[in-house]
Amino acid sequence: MSPTPSQKDMSDADPSGPSISLKAFSVFLSLVLLTLGFGFRNRIVKGFREGNSLKETRTCLFGSASLAPRRSETTVLWSADMETGDLSQWTLPDVADGPNSGGGVFNSGVATARVDTVTLAHGGLYSAKLFVDPNENSELATSGTRLFRWREPQENPELYYSVWYYFPRRYHPNGSPSWWNVFQWKSKHTGASLSDPFFSLNVGNRGDGSMFFYLYDQNAKHTYAQTGKDIPEGRWLRIEAFYRCAADESGRITFWQDRTRIVDVSDVQTRHGDGDCQWSVNNYTDGLESGSATIYVDDAAICSGDRCP
Repeated sequence: MSPTPSQKDMSDADPSGPSISLKAFSVFLSLVLLTLGFGFRNRIVKGFREGNSLKETRTCLFGSASLAPRRSETTVLWSADMETGDLSQWTLPDVADGPNSGGGVFNSGVATARVDTVTLAHGGLYSAKLFVDPNENSELATSGTRLFRWREPQENPELYYSVWYYFPRRYHPNGSPSWWNVFQWKSKHTGASLSDPFFSLNVGNRGDGSMFFYLYDQNAKHTYAQTGKDIPEGRWLRIEAFYRCAADESGRITFWQDRTRIVDVSDVQTRHGDGDCQWSVNNYTDGLESGSATIYVDDAAICSGDRCP
């Protein structure tokens, strides 16, 4: 193979004097250029690979996110903070006993519900004060005050409920049988005038006297106890619940206390076959060791899609 002009010039050069320096310089320059060329190539290849790797990582992350179950957006369907200074929020969009009332306030026995002042409000200026004295009148042993909402449960088969409670002191239910209902769902047959209780959140006492919540199934006469949380005295606590209103055994009830799940019951019937669902916050019992009891509730809400904010 014939040498290229550059190769020929280098081979014919005089090996002595300045020609040696020129030859050495040429070789050195070639080596430098080759080194820089390989370095530049490696940087390009590395950058290209890193770029592809980053692109692949992002695609994987986005792909994984798209496959994850998406949390539904929470919609607050109704709420009551009692800042109107009365209990009118419980009957919206109408007044009490109005044709379009979405709920109501009901008392039986010796019981009252009214709005209290700032001293015991969870937020703002007012809270609802619920008082009962089931032992005051022996002929009316069972007493209760109940703040109802039926509009939202009648229109939505699955809802989230939230309410804040304040128990100023320790109470001991001592009826026969002993029960103290502070949160419940009821169902009314089509055309009936009265509703029947289905599930209630009751208050009981542990061995050391501490109060705690438990779920009671009125139809099955079954109690779902829990050991995760006690009821604190003298401070606010939050109860949240999920309720699937079902005529068959596809219903479900879940409770959280201060964001900790305390009860989760599935595969149960949660309304009459031809009935609706209604919800209420209560102070309702057939007997208390102390005679009377006062509790406070505030910032109640009903939400769809996810737990209330």
